[in-house]
Formats: sequence, C-alpha cells, structure tokens
Amino acid sequence: MAAKEKIVSREELIGLVQLVIIFTAILVGREGGNIYSSYGELSRMSVNLSFTEEEMSSYLRDTIEGRNSTLNIGMAVTIPGFTSTEGQVTQTPDYVRKWLISVTLSPIVVNQPEVSDVDLTMLVEGHEVLSRTYTFPREKVGYISFLKRNIPLTVEDEATFRRLVSEAAAAHAGEVEITITGRAKANVLFFESMLPFKTTKYPLVSLPNLTLDKSGWETMDGSGKTAKVEEIASVGISLSNPTRVHSLTQNVTCRVYMEGGAEPVATVTKTTTAAAGTVSTYVFNFTPVDPGVYYYTLESTGISLAAEASPRLVVSP
Repeated sequence: MAAKEKIVSREELIGLVQLVIIFTAILVGREGGNIYSSYGELSRMSVNLSFTEEEMSSYLRDTIEGRNSTLNIGMAVTIPGFTSTEGQVTQTPDYVRKWLISVTLSPIVVNQPEVSDVDLTMLVEGHEVLSRTYTFPREKVGYISFLKRNIPLTVEDEATFRRLVSEAAAAHAGEVEITITGRAKANVLFFESMLPFKTTKYPLVSLPNLTLDKSGWETMDGSGKTAKVEEIASVGISLSNPTRVHSLTQNVTCRVYMEGGAEPVATVTKTTTAAAGTVSTYVFNFTPVDPGVYYYTLESTGISLAAEASPRLVVSP
C-alpha cells in the first residue's frame, strides 16, 4: 500500500509564510541600513577653508596697489568623527558579530561620499566682488584624511574692488571685512547634497591706529579754562578704536607749553589701548608752577594736535 501523501497543515503553512516575511524584512532592513548609513556619512561631512589673515592682507594690498595678484584658498572636505585612539577591549567587537551574521546575510556597507563642483562667492563689506563655479571631477572623501583642493581667487572688476577696500580701510583703521561663502556638491549613491561653508576675516591693509575723538583741559574748578598755580590741570583725551576685531595699542605723547616759550614745560607719554569698537579715556597730569597761558600738543601714530588747535588754559597766581 502506497504511503499516504503528507498534508501540510494550516499551522505549518502560516509558519512558513511568517518565515518568508521575516527573511524578506531582514533583507529589506539590511538594504535600508546601507542607505541610511551612507546618508549619515553624507550629512556628517564638513568643508573647511584654509587661508590666513596675513595671506588675505597681502592679496588685498597687492590688488589696491595695481599689482596682479591671485589668492589660492585651500579647501578641505572631511568626515569628522574619525578617531584612532585604541583602548582596552572589554566586549566582543562588532566586526566579529558581523562575521557570524555574514553566514546568511552580507554585512552593512557604507558607500564612500564623493565631492565635485564648488560654488564660491566673495564679498567685501557685504558687497559681492566674485561669484564663480569651480568645476572639479568627482573624488571620494577619505575616512582618515582630507580631500584637499586649491581655489584661485581673481577679481575681474578690480576698480570696484579697490574702491571698496580703500573705503573700508579708511572707515575702520585699515581693517577690511572679507566674507567667503559657498557650497560644495556632494554625492553618495543616489543622494546629492550641497555642503555649505562660510568664513569671515578682517585683514589689515594699512597700519592701524586709534582715532582722537576729543581732548581738553580738566581743572579743579571744572571750567576747563582757568586754574591756579600749584593746582593740578590735566589734559584729558578720548580715543576710539574703529576696527571690528583688532585691539589697538600705541604710545601718545602730550607736550605742554606756556605762551612765549619755545620749549615744553612738561612732557608726558602714555601707552594707550582700546578694544575693537570701544572708546578709551586717558589723563595727562600737569601742575603749573608759574602764572600764564598754557596750551598742549598731541603726537602719536595717526594722531596729531597742533599748537594752533589746542584750547588755552589761563593760570593765575
């Protein structure tokens, strides 16, 4: 008698279908993990621009003086988060567990991102002077190194460029605001993204100096015009720093004269300092010993107050 044909029960069929669904879900999850990991690497990428304030200053000075000049900016693209520090192993490494999983499934794969073209814009004091797209071949970004590229900056409208730089230097004690902004095209699998970058520097194109806002006599009676012999009669000054980021320090010399005399009766030099965008006040003390009419002069880098412009102080016995 022939053996009876085995009939698959409903429970066995349901179990088989569940197994197929689970296996399919694992495969789909693996591919989803691949895509998610690749996108994660793309989202962690960063762009760094490399140029010093000194290099930018030299480029600006060459340009405003009419010399042909090109500034090469280094651009580095990297995936931050890589570390090479190795400590004690206290548990089974992930790659060992992946060996076990790979018996039935391939391990998750991270596709290496690639970077190609770069859009770049340069602004002087907020005014656009350069906007270009630099074409580069697609190149993979390493996990333990930078992808380095050189971008040459050459301004076409040099007349406008020189005017903007000169006006900014005159208004801010030789300091010029340079902003470089742009985007680098990045690709991984079917994802495409534009990595934004921006940097702002304030190079100096001329010797910076403090600005004399005001000066005057400071006397005991509060008038600033009259004093008595042996009373302190000081010269007070206010100095402003028109830069945005640079603190400035310089020596200021005050010489006090009595009308009718060729030589100063007192000379005081002070080291003055003002942080960016601030005003500092300093006092030069003077005590007259003879009655008469007094005036003063001020001398420093970029600061000059002649005798004719000085207010007069009348000293009585």
